[in-house]
Amino acid sequence: MENRDPTEQQLRAEADALCRDHRFRRAVWECFPGSGHESMGMALNTAIHPHDQMLIHSLRHHRDPNAAVSQYYNVALQQYFAAQQILQAFFPNPEPDFAFLDFACGFGRLVRLLTLSLSTTNVWVAEIQKDALAFVTQTFNVQALESSASPEQFQAERQFDFIWVASLFSHLPPGLFQRWLQRLLSLLNPRGILCFSVHDQVLLPVGASLPETEILFNPHSENAELNPKIYGTTFVSESFVRHAIHEVGGEDHPYFRIPKGLAQEQDLYVVAKSSVVDLPGLQAFRYGPWGWVDERRISESGELYLRGWAASLDDGALPAVEIKVNGTLHQCPTGLQRKDVRQVFGDDRLEFAGWEFSYPLASQAREAWVEVTARTVANERALLYVGSLSRSS
Repeated sequence: MENRDPTEQQLRAEADALCRDHRFRRAVWECFPGSGHESMGMALNTAIHPHDQMLIHSLRHHRDPNAAVSQYYNVALQQYFAAQQILQAFFPNPEPDFAFLDFACGFGRLVRLLTLSLSTTNVWVAEIQKDALAFVTQTFNVQALESSASPEQFQAERQFDFIWVASLFSHLPPGLFQRWLQRLLSLLNPRGILCFSVHDQVLLPVGASLPETEILFNPHSENAELNPKIYGTTFVSESFVRHAIHEVGGEDHPYFRIPKGLAQEQDLYVVAKSSVVDLPGLQAFRYGPWGWVDERRISESGELYLRGWAASLDDGALPAVEIKVNGTLHQCPTGLQRKDVRQVFGDDRLEFAGWEFSYPLASQAREAWVEVTARTVANERALLYVGSLSRSS
């Protein structure tokens, strides 16, 4: 899957350089939930595999390595935050033999963070892409399971306490959706928990609608390496998911839905192996902060200009965003009108989540290292933008 496009090769080279920069690693670590002493952050490996489709997709979309890599890691941080909340709700003090399976782990966007708080001896990964599986197991020292196109052929040879499946069911066709649900539930210990994500019907493109089966499968995705007959783009209704769970687990088998719980886009469904496990404790789930830096530039005269939005999706607009310029921290107040943000999230509290920031650099400065983060009163943080900006030519 070598990319011979010179522009994309240059973008990728710049992205790799950013990932190697110690300032970038520090910025990611500072956003890590519960991050402790800075020396602990040295264990964070920020290298991204050259075939990682999630980064490739972002680079092609943004054409800006800083924005693409920042988005990649912001999603990773939010995914970790979501997984940890669910994990802690059921396993606040995991036993020494606790077993966590990251199924369809890709190139390890979650695992690189998960192994900072959970021993690698407790973590298994499964993936159908052999280069991804090799990268994750060799880089993060976790146990590997080669996945299969057929659920019935997937052999784990053990049971798990927690199975996390991010962005797989959101790509499966009908039939295969139910078969993988059945297979993964069968791999849980009696008190085990399965958590998986889907595209809800609210994400359907304009003009599209669900058929009577309440699942719509389009045979294409951002991953051209996988067979489009079994991995495309899928949209479902909650009633479809509920019926699938009941079909596998029995009538009235409980589940808990977290709308847009993954990256503020995909719904999360939490299903216990046992029908008597208490799920309502997840009602305290928090989405954390979110935002974006829409404009970022340095004029030829040396003025740094940034514009974007930031908010807590739990508490509403934040009073300010935190901006570091060459290591110096600035508090930039929000309050600018962003009707687009309010409309996208359907939340009136976010209408004035916008902000803008101008800062004159030293006359001889040709570039600046910029970090933009959003922080809630609960000290939850989102990584909105990190990287070096240069003067316009």
